[in-house]
This record gives sequence, C-alpha cells and structure tokens, in this order.
Amino acid sequence: MRINVYSQELTDEVELVEQPSNTGVIYHAVRLFLQSSPLLHHPPEDDDRSAITLWLPRSRERRLRLVGALLDMADMVKNAPQESGLD
Repeated sequence: MRINVYSQELTDEVELVEQPSNTGVIYHAVRLFLQSSPLLHHPPEDDDRSAITLWLPRSRERRLRLVGALLDMADMVKNAPQESGLD
C-alpha cells in the first residue's frame, strides 16, 4: 500500500493519541493532521479531519527504529532540492 499526501494538504498540527481497547490494552499513536474542508466537520465535537496516524509498537527497540526512520525522512526533507514541489 502506498499513501500519497500532497504538499498543499500538509499542516504542522500533531497530537499524541491514547486509545484503550476492550481487551484492556492501551494503544498510543502519533497523528499528523492534514488540511481538509471545514464542510466535513459538523458537529464541532466530531473531529473527523483527515490525518495520518502512526500506531506505536510496544517494544522500545521497534519504537527507536521508527524514530530513526522518521529522522531519516526529516533529513531527506531538509536536503531535498528547493525548486521541487508546490506550496
């Protein structure tokens, strides 16, 4: 599976998610919200905005590998050619 997010959809809004399951396990995730139409959001307490949610692995080792991958992506963003993309 490949997920494409266009530069015009990117925001800097992020949050930590905590979701308890019916089995007693508590899951955590990090979420990056995307730009989406305000027409989608009614009533206001129903936050169904578009977002990318990364559910975190349990083990420290796998979490650190995820951190490494995200840091690698951050370096790629910093070093990508300036003349590419749209705002």
